[in-house]
Amino acid sequence: MTSYQHLTEKDRIFLRIMLEKRYPKGKIATILGVHRSTIYREIKRNSCTHWYSSRKYYWSHSAQEKYLKRRKRITLLNKDATLKEYVHLKLKSGWSPWQIEGRLKLENLGKCVISHETIYRYIYSNYGIRNMFYEKLRRKHFWRVKRNSRKPRVPKEMLINNRPNIINEREEFGHWEGDLMMFKQGIKGNLITLRERKTRFIIAIKNTDKTASGTALALISSVKMFKNYLKSITFDQGSEFNKYQWIKECYGTEIYFCKPASPYQKGAVENGNGVIRAELPRNYDIAILKQKHVSQLINEINCRPLKCLGYKTPQEMFQQSISK
Repeated sequence: MTSYQHLTEKDRIFLRIMLEKRYPKGKIATILGVHRSTIYREIKRNSCTHWYSSRKYYWSHSAQEKYLKRRKRITLLNKDATLKEYVHLKLKSGWSPWQIEGRLKLENLGKCVISHETIYRYIYSNYGIRNMFYEKLRRKHFWRVKRNSRKPRVPKEMLINNRPNIINEREEFGHWEGDLMMFKQGIKGNLITLRERKTRFIIAIKNTDKTASGTALALISSVKMFKNYLKSITFDQGSEFNKYQWIKECYGTEIYFCKPASPYQKGAVENGNGVIRAELPRNYDIAILKQKHVSQLINEINCRPLKCLGYKTPQEMFQQSISK
């Protein structure tokens, strides 16, 4: 039985993409794991009217703003200006919501003045407050991450041992491997890398968010020009690829997963990452690099001849494959 739940900000971005692709609303609800009435209600409540044509359209950013405006309540912190000032001061000083709760409880003879959960909800209640305080938190999450959320298991039929031999033997063009290149702790951002198995052609996408939803949305929005050449993608079982269903439904591609702790099973992209690492070491600040510069670097790598290709370049082999 599908449960009723509120859509998140990233769910709304995905909904916009799927509506643009004219996916049935019932299918979108299944992918997002919500009841179909949630999707119909979301579109009805949060759509906008075009100023010129007067037609209704759905835009994720304005939909999120409307949702937050309706959900806004007179919270404890908005009622008590002194308490609000105290919480702001302590957050700016590096105190965690748990420390604020505990200290206030100590100073008030064990009485809970405000809970850590109320403070977390307050921080993530709107863009302005979130942007003011999220970097002061221990994990510095831009999006709220649910505690004790379990990583969903990968269906057995999607494991790499069920991948057809035509992919394993590199006989057919259009089968890719994907990975997330992380950098030194404290460096904001990462790279999503994809490598086509037969031609060794590499794609790299600058990504500011390592969550599953953020990674899926970055990939979906960045590989539109390659969508006709995405027959399958093989990932590892990292939590950043948990929203594989979004990618699968948007581009109609098959998804496979390596066995846990077995990165060698996607050796093509791992080898490609090693080549990129020579130019972008782990301590490199990827935040200062724009996507156009990443693309220029990857283009240079794709134009280097490889022995396994008979000293042709991945760029030449990729162009030859798509021309067929």
